[in-house]
Amino acid sequence: MARKLRVRTLLRSYRIEAIVLGVGVAAAVLTGVWMRADAWGALGQWMGAAGTVVAVMVALRIAQREAAAEADRVRSEKAEREIEQARLVTAEMVYPDPDDIMSPYGVEYADAVRITNHSITHVFTPRVEGFIRQNGGTTTWDIVTEPEDGGGYSGAPTVLPAGKHELVPVHLKYAPEITPEMYPIRTLPIIGFTDAAGCRWRRTGPATPVRVAEDDDYQVGGPSWYRAEPN
Repeated sequence: MARKLRVRTLLRSYRIEAIVLGVGVAAAVLTGVWMRADAWGALGQWMGAAGTVVAVMVALRIAQREAAAEADRVRSEKAEREIEQARLVTAEMVYPDPDDIMSPYGVEYADAVRITNHSITHVFTPRVEGFIRQNGGTTTWDIVTEPEDGGGYSGAPTVLPAGKHELVPVHLKYAPEITPEMYPIRTLPIIGFTDAAGCRWRRTGPATPVRVAEDDDYQVGGPSWYRAEPN
């Protein structure tokens, strides 16, 4: 499709330049009745020079388009390299058996977010930043923890090693409140993390990760002790 568009654009430019050349030739022919016979030699030279100019213009236009296409390709490859590791960091809601999940933290809870680093290098400061409720409404949340008492989850890891995961226990509150008619509740976790190259990313559920800008104004949720420091 892109090749066809390029050919069509080039043909259009050739057509315009041919029209310009044709108008010039027609004007010269129409005025030829006032020209001396030896002027026709000069007209041939003029036409040759005009053809050279047109050829140069076409060559420059092709070179410009090829340069622009190459620049687009380089930018695309750079963006793909930057996002390559970020695509391999995932987050999902898990609803484990409380008997299995409470022992590591000393508290009982129903919901958790599992952040997994499937890449071959570390990522840094992985954090839960919020939630989106696909059923509609709003979601507020907090981490299940009493760090001052030594119980619950009090981790705020600075590194998530390659091939490892972090399980974050959370309490979710929905507005409006949940009723049986609303089930199943579909909640997507929003996470943030920094890749091995030092780029900060944000990912919502399985969506494509998005680079976090320096002037990012997203309101990160969760307790202050857990939030990642700005870049």
